[in-house]
Amino acid sequence: MRRLWLVFAGCLLWSAWGQESAARWLQRALRAEQTLTVAGVRLNTFQMGARTEQIRERFWRRGDQAIRIEVVEPAARQGEVFLYRQGQWLRWRTGEKVAYEIPQMPYLASELLEVASRLMQNGFLNAEFLPDETVAGRSCVVLTLRPNRPIPPRGRPVAPGPPPRPGERPDRRFPLQAKLWIDRETGLVLKREMQIRPADGVIRTEVVRVDFSPRLSDDLFRLPEGVEVRKLAELAYRSIEEAQRAAGFPIRLPGYLPPNTERQQILVHRRKPQENPLVAIRYTSPLGRFTLFQTYKPRGSAPPRPPKGRVRAYFWQDGDYWFGIVGDLPQEEMEKIARSMGR
Repeated sequence: MRRLWLVFAGCLLWSAWGQESAARWLQRALRAEQTLTVAGVRLNTFQMGARTEQIRERFWRRGDQAIRIEVVEPAARQGEVFLYRQGQWLRWRTGEKVAYEIPQMPYLASELLEVASRLMQNGFLNAEFLPDETVAGRSCVVLTLRPNRPIPPRGRPVAPGPPPRPGERPDRRFPLQAKLWIDRETGLVLKREMQIRPADGVIRTEVVRVDFSPRLSDDLFRLPEGVEVRKLAELAYRSIEEAQRAAGFPIRLPGYLPPNTERQQILVHRRKPQENPLVAIRYTSPLGRFTLFQTYKPRGSAPPRPPKGRVRAYFWQDGDYWFGIVGDLPQEEMEKIARSMGR
């Protein structure tokens, strides 16, 4: 019996050491993201089922204070530039005289690491080390993070809670799962993979080439003289990945669409600066044209108003999301799409 207790105690100590070691790696990675000056090439991948969208980018950054991103592929987006400075993202196309403010982008790595470190300290994250892997020719620690129980909103006291149900996302401020590849030498996150919800697919960012001693001028992080900055009202996109940048919240896609449906365009419309944007995905199908709307709002907000006229519409709420389908589809098809949205 005494031997069993010793084994049990040893397991507890090993588990505690593993969590402490993970916390140290997160802190080291956070410092690297906040302070290192680097440049390179990265590949962003958005994977939903069998569909995969990729964007290749060049990047230059001074920690998390100044960032420049240039799209290399796909060819249709070459010349597109994103600039980050003083907490503000700008979207600009080379040669144009207007740049647009983007309210927010998906997680900066430093923001993800900061949230992860805080949740780890409060015991809300489980960490698992996987065998080391090589990314961009560099040896990396591989760390998987998963919330282990519901996390209270900010400002509320931290208290133990029941474990999440299978497939349930415990906290909307942290992904269902995050996987990090951390450079052993510098602490920089060279690859990260996130799944927001089981139905949302996987977002992956991987550095394929990196330079830890670039010479970066201040002009690299500024717009050319004469370029006007405007507030973002509405922009049109072809891919979910690029629309995701402007939306600032996970865009949810239906698991079902009528046969031979084609996605035509994605609009991201910001109605007021303090509100989350409205995302409108336009489709065409043999049954008619229709648009899927969604926005992310606190519970209790008023639902969208149904459109006037003879057009069909179906609106519903799922947690903190509001959805709507407007168009020529039969009502039963709209309801079938709604049921397929998942969580």
